Amino acid sequence: MYLQRLEIQGFKSFAQKTVLEFLMPQGDKKGITSIVGPNGSGKSNVADAIRWVLGEQSLKTLRGKKSEDVIFAGSDKKARLGAAEVSLILNNEDNEAPIGLTEVVITRRVYRDGESEYLINGRQTRLQDIVLLLARARFGQKNYLVIGQGMADYILRATPTERKELLDEAAGIKEMQIKRQMSFNKLESSQANLAQAEGILKEIEPRLRYLQRQTKRLAEREEVEGELKILQKKYYGTLWHNLSGRLAEFSKQYARIDEELQKKKSEQQEVLNRFKNLEAAATVSQEFLELQKKYENILSLRSQVQEKKFKLQSDLELLRVRSERVASIGALPYENIISELDVLLKEQEEFLEKLNKISKLGDIPLIQKSFSSVKDKTFSLLKRLKNPGGDKKEFTPNPVLLKNLADLEEELQKLSQEIIAVNKAMQELNEVEKQKKGEIFELQRILQSKQLEVHGIEQQLNGVQIELAKLETKRDGLEEEISLEMGSLSSEVKLGVAEAVLPEEVQPQIFKLKHQLELIGGIDPEIVAEHKETEERFNFLAEQINDLQKAITDIVSTIADLDKIMKEKRDEAMTKINDEFNRFFQILFNGGNAKLLMLYEDLADKEGEEDEGEEEKENSSAQNLIEKTNEPVLTGIDIQATPPGKRIKDVNILSGGERSLTSVALICAILSYSPSPFVVLDEVDAALDESNSVRLSEIIDQLSARTQFIVITHNRATMSKAQVLYGVTMGDDGISRLLSVKLEEAEKMINK
Repeated sequence: MYLQRLEIQGFKSFAQKTVLEFLMPQGDKKGITSIVGPNGSGKSNVADAIRWVLGEQSLKTLRGKKSEDVIFAGSDKKARLGAAEVSLILNNEDNEAPIGLTEVVITRRVYRDGESEYLINGRQTRLQDIVLLLARARFGQKNYLVIGQGMADYILRATPTERKELLDEAAGIKEMQIKRQMSFNKLESSQANLAQAEGILKEIEPRLRYLQRQTKRLAEREEVEGELKILQKKYYGTLWHNLSGRLAEFSKQYARIDEELQKKKSEQQEVLNRFKNLEAAATVSQEFLELQKKYENILSLRSQVQEKKFKLQSDLELLRVRSERVASIGALPYENIISELDVLLKEQEEFLEKLNKISKLGDIPLIQKSFSSVKDKTFSLLKRLKNPGGDKKEFTPNPVLLKNLADLEEELQKLSQEIIAVNKAMQELNEVEKQKKGEIFELQRILQSKQLEVHGIEQQLNGVQIELAKLETKRDGLEEEISLEMGSLSSEVKLGVAEAVLPEEVQPQIFKLKHQLELIGGIDPEIVAEHKETEERFNFLAEQINDLQKAITDIVSTIADLDKIMKEKRDEAMTKINDEFNRFFQILFNGGNAKLLMLYEDLADKEGEEDEGEEEKENSSAQNLIEKTNEPVLTGIDIQATPPGKRIKDVNILSGGERSLTSVALICAILSYSPSPFVVLDEVDAALDESNSVRLSEIIDQLSARTQFIVITHNRATMSKAQVLYGVTMGDDGISRLLSVKLEEAEKMINK
């Protein structure tokens, strides 16, 4: 694997898109590329771009104060840009890095609003994924992939722990450390989840036990209720059946009595109709009384007619006498007769008027005819009396008048006979009335008897109706009780009796079961759902706890395995790096010696410092879940360096040049043991004299067999080892530009 290309656009002074092409490895060398340029031209921005694209987060390391400082800020001739982008293209066709890709394009992009993104081969990803990819490809994130001017002093000023991290990376256990840290984080998370799950389990366990007891009681209650419902169904079914039977019996009895009552009422009505008809006919008796009264009036009138007849006869006789005296007396007596005859005529008219009032007698027209005849004869008599004759002969009765009188007498006789007939009819009518009255009296007796019968039946019907009302009231009460006690089963109870029972025997059993229900008490039916839910949650938590415990065991085992492998690799790396460190130190210093000292933790002292409370806390931590060994734990690495002719070992009292050579020797030792695909050296030779620069360039040339170097330098000796030289310049517009140069041109650029 090697660095094939670097593309920069909008990053710091590289406003325009700038592409650095690197040579592919040739023969036994991976190549050295030098980047030269005067101070302030922006050549170190290339190193910053590589740091930045590989995930550097420290603004101090990137020589900035805020994230937007990496974006081209603009100049008098060029406006500022809104984004910066750097892409690093790695060639992995030899599959030296086991990542499964032949080409890897890592891109980082940032905008002025602070938004940023990472991409691998054009697909957005996380920084963590890039770090893991680089670790698998044996890249360092920031420790020795890009070594700047301050790196030498950093290695010597670093703490033993920081140096340990540097050496761990060189030992090739960076990926394992990342995995271990991830496993450890997962262990802590699993332990926290386990503690939380166990806490929740402890909280719900008492509730679950309570719910189990309640569910058991509910089951007992349901069993008792089931038994109670069976008995109640039989009990109420029997009561309902018996009551319904009595109701049906009384309903039939009511219908039979009502039918008999209607029959009797019909008979009563029939008698009543006959009675009313007879009573209507009996009203003729009033007419009979009126007829009787009129009959008496007729008798009176007949007496008057007879009296008038006698008077007329008397007057005729007197007339005869007087007529004999006419001659001597003259016409004066005739006037008196005329007056009397007029009176008679008036009486006859009154008589006729009274006769007309008797309109219901069938023979009245005959009487009227007789009296009319009397009237005519009377008028005839009157006429004759008014003309007695002019002579003075002896009075002779008029034959016509005599005949008329005879006729009048005959008519009177007929009237008497008619009266007799009317009297007889009245007697017959009286007999009919008596017979009708007798029938009315009989019908009244029969009607009274029928009324008594109807009244008796009505009383009987009323009694049945009262009993029916009582039974219906009782049925309504029973129906309400059944509905209250049986609920939805009430319809089944009323449909029929599955098994008839004796209510007086079943009722005590029902009371006993109800008492048992009272002892059990009321239980919310929702308790079953809650119990089921709680039990499922409990089982889920228990299963989760079991899984977490197994996971924790597996994680602890994984961490232990990683620790073992890392220890083995670290021990191997420390031995070889120590040898290389001493070798390169002697090359650079022409003698002397240097070595790395491993610092271990004193477990006995640490255990003695722990108090009981701290021990309890530690025992509950994830760290204590990891199996402890009796071997000491490496906590850091110290450096001892003794230049030729000196006895000092403490690197802190070395001179600046000695410190730089010592750190360079250590870096070269690390690169010799664990070569990175490429390394950027940013003016690490700036503080070295010419002889040391020559020795360093020789070492870089040796190391380039396994590592690709990009060297930013001013040193001719270093440049002479490069296969490619890039020059960086900056114009008046403040933009860095890149150009390929020869060694002589590079020297001229540096000397400007």
